[in-house]
Amino acid sequence: MPPDAEVGEVVDQLRRALHTIECRELGPEASTQRFGQFADLGGDRRVIFLDPDGLLARHPEHGELHALLGAVQRRGPAVDVTLAATRG
Repeated sequence: MPPDAEVGEVVDQLRRALHTIECRELGPEASTQRFGQFADLGGDRRVIFLDPDGLLARHPEHGELHALLGAVQRRGPAVDVTLAATRG
Protein backbone atom coordinates (compact mmCIF):
# COMPACT_ATOMS: atom_id res chain seq x y z
CA MET A 1 0.00 0.00 0.00
CA PRO A 2 1.29 3.48 -0.69
CA PRO A 3 2.36 5.40 2.43
CA ASP A 4 -0.36 7.98 1.83
CA ALA A 5 -3.19 5.44 1.46
CA GLU A 6 -6.45 6.36 3.13
CA VAL A 7 -6.99 4.58 6.45
CA GLY A 8 -10.19 3.04 5.04
CA GLU A 9 -8.20 1.36 2.26
CA VAL A 10 -5.74 -0.02 4.78
CA VAL A 11 -8.54 -1.32 7.01
CA ASP A 12 -10.13 -3.04 3.99
CA GLN A 13 -6.81 -4.73 3.12
CA LEU A 14 -6.37 -5.86 6.71
CA ARG A 15 -9.94 -7.23 6.85
CA ARG A 16 -9.24 -9.26 3.71
CA ALA A 17 -5.98 -10.50 5.21
CA LEU A 18 -7.76 -11.53 8.40
CA HIS A 19 -10.37 -13.36 6.33
CA THR A 20 -7.56 -15.24 4.57
CA ILE A 21 -6.04 -16.08 7.95
CA GLU A 22 -9.37 -17.36 9.29
CA CYS A 23 -9.91 -19.52 6.21
CA ARG A 24 -6.43 -21.00 6.44
CA GLU A 25 -6.82 -21.66 10.16
CA LEU A 26 -10.10 -23.48 9.55
CA GLY A 27 -8.85 -25.51 6.61
CA PRO A 28 -10.51 -25.94 3.21
CA GLU A 29 -13.55 -27.99 4.24
CA ALA A 30 -14.55 -25.99 7.31
CA SER A 31 -13.77 -22.73 5.52
CA THR A 32 -16.07 -23.66 2.64
CA GLN A 33 -18.81 -24.66 5.08
CA ARG A 34 -18.52 -21.38 6.95
CA PHE A 35 -17.93 -18.92 4.10
CA GLY A 36 -19.30 -20.77 1.06
CA GLN A 37 -18.22 -19.23 -2.21
CA PHE A 38 -16.36 -16.51 -0.29
CA ALA A 39 -13.91 -18.95 1.30
CA ASP A 40 -10.33 -18.01 0.53
CA LEU A 41 -8.83 -21.35 -0.46
CA GLY A 42 -5.63 -20.04 -2.06
CA GLY A 43 -2.51 -21.30 -0.38
CA ASP A 44 0.08 -18.90 -1.72
CA ARG A 45 2.12 -16.70 0.57
CA ARG A 46 0.40 -13.37 1.13
CA VAL A 47 2.37 -10.25 2.00
CA ILE A 48 0.72 -6.92 2.77
CA PHE A 49 3.16 -4.07 2.23
CA LEU A 50 2.55 -1.29 4.74
CA ASP A 51 4.22 0.44 7.65
CA PRO A 52 2.38 -0.67 10.80
CA ASP A 53 4.30 1.69 13.11
CA GLY A 54 3.69 4.66 10.81
CA LEU A 55 -0.01 3.84 10.56
CA LEU A 56 -0.39 3.54 14.31
CA ALA A 57 1.43 6.84 14.80
CA ARG A 58 -0.79 8.63 12.25
CA HIS A 59 -4.04 7.09 13.56
CA PRO A 60 -3.57 6.58 17.32
CA GLU A 61 -7.31 6.65 18.07
CA HIS A 62 -8.43 4.26 15.30
CA GLY A 63 -9.38 1.21 17.36
CA GLU A 64 -10.29 -1.05 14.45
CA LEU A 65 -6.97 -0.35 12.70
CA HIS A 66 -5.06 -1.22 15.87
CA ALA A 67 -7.07 -4.42 16.41
CA LEU A 68 -6.69 -5.59 12.81
CA LEU A 69 -2.96 -4.89 12.70
CA GLY A 70 -2.49 -6.80 15.94
CA ALA A 71 -4.53 -9.78 14.76
CA VAL A 72 -2.73 -10.02 11.43
CA GLN A 73 0.68 -9.66 13.10
CA ARG A 74 -0.11 -12.32 15.73
CA ARG A 75 -1.99 -14.89 13.68
CA GLY A 76 -0.81 -14.38 10.13
CA PRO A 77 2.73 -15.78 10.18
CA ALA A 78 1.48 -19.25 11.20
CA VAL A 79 -0.51 -19.46 7.95
CA ASP A 80 1.89 -17.57 5.67
CA VAL A 81 0.20 -14.15 5.79
CA THR A 82 2.63 -11.41 6.77
CA LEU A 83 3.09 -7.66 6.91
CA ALA A 84 6.20 -6.06 5.42
CA ALA A 85 7.21 -2.43 5.74
CA THR A 86 8.76 -2.20 2.29
CA ARG A 87 8.81 -4.09 -0.94
CA GLY A 88 11.86 -6.12 -1.48
